[in-house]
Parts: sequence; C-alpha cells; structure tokens
Amino acid sequence: MALSELVEEVDVVVIGGGIAGLSAALYTARQGLRTVVISIDIGGQLTYASLIENYPGVEPVKGLDLAMKVQKQAMDFGAQIVIDEVVKLAKEGNSFVVETRKGWRFRSLAVIAACGKAPRRLGIDVEERFVGKGLSYCVVCDGPLYRGKEVALVSFGEKGVEGVEFLAPLVKKLHYVVPSEKDRSIETAKRFSNVEVYPGYRVVDIYGENRVKAVKIARQNEEKILEVDALFVEIGFETKIDFLKPFVDINERGEVVVDIYGQTKTPGLFAAGDLASTPYKQAVIAAASGVVAALSAINYINKLKGISKSIKADWEKKRGKVKKGFRL
Repeated sequence: MALSELVEEVDVVVIGGGIAGLSAALYTARQGLRTVVISIDIGGQLTYASLIENYPGVEPVKGLDLAMKVQKQAMDFGAQIVIDEVVKLAKEGNSFVVETRKGWRFRSLAVIAACGKAPRRLGIDVEERFVGKGLSYCVVCDGPLYRGKEVALVSFGEKGVEGVEFLAPLVKKLHYVVPSEKDRSIETAKRFSNVEVYPGYRVVDIYGENRVKAVKIARQNEEKILEVDALFVEIGFETKIDFLKPFVDINERGEVVVDIYGQTKTPGLFAAGDLASTPYKQAVIAAASGVVAALSAINYINKLKGISKSIKADWEKKRGKVKKGFRL
C-alpha cells in the first residue's frame, strides 16, 4: 500500500510550528487529545527574533529558544511533531483529511491552522522535487542530519549569521551563498575555516536523482557547481494558504477571518497567529490566539464525542505518562 493511502487517526492537526501552533498543541495535548503538529520548520518567524524582551514572565530570550521551550512542553504531553508541508485539506463529514508533501495523511476531528507565513522558496523549476530530499528550509530542524557532510546554505543578515554559526561546527564544509556582497553575515562566515563564502551569488539549479547531489550558483557571467549533500535555504517567509481557501474567508489584508473563538466559517477549522484576523502581530498575542483556538477545538471535539465537559480554564496540574513523538 502506498504511503499516501495510509491514514493516521488523530484528534487534532495543528498546521504550523510557530509560537501560535506550538501553544495550541500544548493545550490540546495536555487535555489528552491526540495531537500532531505539521510544519516545514520550528519557530516560524519567531526564529528571526534575535532577542525577545517583552514576553510576559520570561527573561530576555532568543526567539528560537522560546519556540523550542514551547515545543518541548507540547511534546512532554504527547504532541507529535512532523517536519513536512501540508498540501491538501479535505472535509469528509465531521472529519478532516490533511495530506502532506511527503505523502502522510492524517484524519482529524479538528484542524488548527497556524501556518502564518511559509519559508520563501528559491523559485527554480526543480525545487519542489527536492524538498525533504536534501533540500531544507530549517537549519535547526535538519542540520544535525548532515553532521560531517558537505552542505550549502543560502541566507543573509541575522538569519545567515545564526545559520552559519549552527552549521559550521557540525559539517565538514559549508558553502555559504549570500545574495549581497556587503551583507554583514559574511564577516561571521569568514571566522570559520571550513566555510567558503560566495558573495553576490544565487542558486539557479539543483542536481540529483533521488536527492540533492549538487547545486549550480551564478553571479553575472560566472557559474559554479558545488557538490553537496544538502542545501539549506533561509531567505524569509511568504504566505502559502491555497489549501485553506475553499474553507475560509479571506479579508482585504490576506488574513483568514475568524471570530473571537478562533473559529473560521467551516465548523472544526480554527485559525490562529499571524494567519488570523487578530490585531497586533506580536509573539504573546500569537501564542494567546493559539490557546483560544485550542480551547475552542477541545470544546468542539468534546461535543462531537458526546462529552458534556466544556473547557473555560485550564490551569490545574496535569502531567502523566505520555508518548513523545517527532517525525522527520
């Protein structure tokens, strides 16, 4: 049986691994719901925050560190993390079927869309064919898989600095491709003896049979072929919600319209974070909107299951034996 024909039954699918999605997963998993988070990266736009100083009750912290803390909390209560991209959403009766690019299919009673903005693509023809096959948009997620290997990174600015500092100590050699010849991340890259910098270059092609084997980079009339085991791309974010559009209303700002409970126009489909029509795009507000959507999803699922319990507060201690999950 093909992978795409297998369906894993869960209670809640959370789409997006930013602060909104991870906070939602923490709450649904803590209530004992089978929860899976599907995201192409962990942290989302929060990873671009070098230091967060205004998250209540938390000392100044790097954005990625904050996201990883919430991820651990969610996983401690049994949430499963899947590094993948949702490409299709369908509604079958009271259930949703969520399909990923790698071929996983999940059937759930509720979906929480918290995918804000997706990592920006390179925009080359063969790109989609290599996603998850040596092409990654998350250094922190997939970098450790290539310890001792030769890899390429396309990035710039603060994210480029973080990517170089993370990958260089892990890999045998790092080819750093940076669009600008004057980007400040270049100085950081030059401090590592195993990093070769290509300022002003861009990736124009990817080669390989079943996975990445080499990339072509170009600058004006110059071209180079780099033989690598992986290509990491961290060049910003963009909105990618075509799979949601048949089920939601979109406002003039391109946001998914939700009510005060995070509910969209489709019963059982909730939205949170920067994706949703909530004001003030801040980390703490995104986390709170994820929790609102989670509590609403919990109540919705309880009703479907014939459980009269309605969750309004969720403060009591609740920790037991759980099964952790993380799938690449």
